[in-house]
Amino acid sequence: MASILTPSAFQIKIKEEHVVKGIKTTNETFFTLGNITNVDRRIVTIPAQTSIDLFNVNGVRPSAGTFPSSSMKYARITNLDTTSSLAVSFTSSKSPDGIGVIGTDLTSSYASGGVGGVIGLYAGVPTTASISGSGMTLDVVVSSSLIMSQSLGLALAPDDCATGTYNVNLTGGSGTGATAQAVVTGADPSAPTLATVMVLNPGRGYVVGDSLRIASGDLGTGQLVTGQALTNNGLTPNVSNDITREIAVYTTTGQGGTVNVVSSGGNITTVTPVNIGTGYLETQLITISKDQLTNVGFGNVSSDYTCTLTANDVENSGQAIMTILTSSNITSGVFQAKIAAGGSGYEVGETITVNGAEIGNSTDAVFNLTLNDFTENGARSYWTMDVLPTSSLMFSSPQVTGSMFNGFFEQDIEFVSVYAETERMDVEYVVVNSDNA
Repeated sequence: MASILTPSAFQIKIKEEHVVKGIKTTNETFFTLGNITNVDRRIVTIPAQTSIDLFNVNGVRPSAGTFPSSSMKYARITNLDTTSSLAVSFTSSKSPDGIGVIGTDLTSSYASGGVGGVIGLYAGVPTTASISGSGMTLDVVVSSSLIMSQSLGLALAPDDCATGTYNVNLTGGSGTGATAQAVVTGADPSAPTLATVMVLNPGRGYVVGDSLRIASGDLGTGQLVTGQALTNNGLTPNVSNDITREIAVYTTTGQGGTVNVVSSGGNITTVTPVNIGTGYLETQLITISKDQLTNVGFGNVSSDYTCTLTANDVENSGQAIMTILTSSNITSGVFQAKIAAGGSGYEVGETITVNGAEIGNSTDAVFNLTLNDFTENGARSYWTMDVLPTSSLMFSSPQVTGSMFNGFFEQDIEFVSVYAETERMDVEYVVVNSDNA
């Protein structure tokens, strides 16, 4: 069921009062948070000289005492003790240590280049970095492939396809993994034809002279067979008019087909497919109702027309064959780039470059490093302060920076911890968040 919670505003008011030399000064501050769906409030008793994790604001999803950092809007921690201070610590999430994960394939971080090299394996290829990293090497595989977004020629284009756009596998040849977008046009709905085949995924390992195919059935299944009448194995009504009419026919899965219905001598004599449609299946029942026949001019009609499709009445698309691949269809490029040596000092978003000369004089291959390319063994950092008796600490972001906080800028807090410095004490916290963040 859909959530019944309606996001609303959450208002915070801070009031300050003091008297100096008989003069009273009052200051009030208001601010409002919008789109709030959840408020968590709890009072926790902390044993003397004990540290506990009060809550976690770096969770992947909400759970007990855990809040996703992206959802948190405001938090308050209040020391309820009247005599003792409370120590509050913010501990960072783990930071990337700038070392690449050995064995990670950087093709998911591929940005550009790496085209035109000599096919083969290049071990321990050095890289250059855009910011601060150094020492990373890659094991690079250069392979041949089809050229992306190129239209392939057609040696055989079957005319028994169903109109539409298809994402299909390309079979045959020396390579693997190539896919294409095939477009079947229906200018003549009785015999739609394969118009274009454009490479979507170039695959790898293809060579000049390869012959690629689209398998039978990949361009539509269950087309009606034209040129032969449907088997008369059901109801055949008597009619008063001898005419010929084209009528659309459907089954539970089949659509788009039409048939010529012919009557002679007061009987329907033949029902022959004209437009092939798609999705029809052997043993399915085709029904042309009495009302349909009457409405198109067959006069007095005694009953519905019905027939059950046989194996001879339906067919799948035939095999399509591409023209033989030439050098204009083939290129070479980086197929795989696994980290061989992790180096150090790399940052998320940093680009690393493989010189084209290192992989057979291709264009330079460029990769944009992501967090998934690093280990997360960096040291945690922390920041701690005392909260005086009966006072509160408030913050409206799960991010902390500062001279005493050794994390990187905008590093998330993970744990918020409290420590009872001298005696058993009570602590209240409020966390305001929104699951629509």
